Amino acid sequence: MSTDTFLSHSHDEAPWVEGLAIRLEDECGFKIWLDKWVLVPGKSWQQAIARGLEGTTSCAVFIGANTPKGWFREEIERALDLQTRNPDFRIIPVLLPDADSAHVPGFLSLRTWADFRNGQDQDYAFHVLKQGIKGEPVGRWPTKDNSSGSGDLCHYEQKIIELSRFRSLGVNEEVIIEFERKILDKWLDTGGKIK
Repeated sequence: MSTDTFLSHSHDEAPWVEGLAIRLEDECGFKIWLDKWVLVPGKSWQQAIARGLEGTTSCAVFIGANTPKGWFREEIERALDLQTRNPDFRIIPVLLPDADSAHVPGFLSLRTWADFRNGQDQDYAFHVLKQGIKGEPVGRWPTKDNSSGSGDLCHYEQKIIELSRFRSLGVNEEVIIEFERKILDKWLDTGGKIK
């Protein structure tokens, strides 16, 4: 199975990581390798992890309150080994809300981090992680007040994407379409500038 990213984490961080995995699939359309979703009961999980890393283009390593140890550390070492053999393979350190940057293992600290220490919904950290998975530069982060209009379509698209969360919660489709219409009307009324 080919995936966009392998999520490497301590089991202490599993609920937080699974929430982010759902968001990456639902909002970005990524194929995620998450042990809880992929491992087959009764089969060797060590072999499945090795195949999972081999069958992906990136690995997001989630660092929480504790220094990586045990199998989690082994996954990190295997991912670093993969990167030495395939320079296109990306390893993205992800700092969780309770992370201490001192717990980031040596070679991981040399990579650009997605820093969620201000909470999971921090848009910029999510953007950094998303771009790392895609293998694209982070780019200029849009400001809140963009009077030039160049980032407004992106802002409009973000509003529509936010509505997709309501779809996943089972909100009536007609209600969502009405909100989309209102967002588009506002965008057109302001000459293509939504604040």
